[in-house]
Amino acid sequence: MSITVNNLKYIYSKNGPFERIALHEISFKINDGEFIGIIGHTGSGKSTLIEHLNGLLKPDSGSIYIDDMEITSPDCDFKKLRAKVGLVFQYPEYQLFEETVYKDIAYGPSNLNLIPDEIDKRVRQAAAFVGLDDELLNKSPFELSGGQKRRVAIAGVLAMEPSVLILDEPTAGLDPVGRNDLLSRLKLLHDTKNTTIILVSHSMEDIANTVDRVMVLSKGKLMAFDTVDEIFKQRELLNSIGLDTPQICLVMDKLKESGFDIADGFYNVEKAAEIIYNLIKGAKNV
Repeated sequence: MSITVNNLKYIYSKNGPFERIALHEISFKINDGEFIGIIGHTGSGKSTLIEHLNGLLKPDSGSIYIDDMEITSPDCDFKKLRAKVGLVFQYPEYQLFEETVYKDIAYGPSNLNLIPDEIDKRVRQAAAFVGLDDELLNKSPFELSGGQKRRVAIAGVLAMEPSVLILDEPTAGLDPVGRNDLLSRLKLLHDTKNTTIILVSHSMEDIANTVDRVMVLSKGKLMAFDTVDEIFKQRELLNSIGLDTPQICLVMDKLKESGFDIADGFYNVEKAAEIIYNLIKGAKNV
């Protein structure tokens, strides 16, 4: 599904002593099946923006279209919208409330008036997809680790089979193995089902290795929206708003400064490691 946002403006505490513009007339379009990253410091408007995309927040002005559905219209069917646009919050415990993991994952599909067999199939498929064993389904979600809770929350949204999946810092608090596993599963979902995915992350490495295009927010303004290569070439812009490029870029820059012939645009650790290996191998053969 495509997403079109026109002149979106949102004001916190409107007409109050702490009034603040959280989003400054933002406009952009996300095409069907894209994998989008959103980066920016705390307070940049990332969470505020994504909470507009499934109707949790209502803008003060502007419009949002999901395909041809205007979700900022008073006539919007929000139940239909949230079946199509799934949102996973940064803190998964906010979305967990049932007695068992199974019931938590089944909650969304149960509200779609599906038959029990279809609900069961969706629960088990979603749990398996995020790497949850069947033996965990009868446990209380509050007995699980932080990483497992996050997987349950994601499974609960996936069981709705949304066309758009939005995730707010899904790898926060995970160890490197868990982070890489979760990102690879999201990438698989995108590649196999053409799901439109929006990933909010503080990790430049996660963004660089996963998404197609990157949205840069600062103080409620959309500073840039472009491919990974083009965004990370804009070092001055990123530094000016307190963001870094992936650490591997610093390594490659140092090698270039030392006289090695290395092209720009390497933000993937595996690709960079291959280049460094070939440099070392070539030096030994001289």
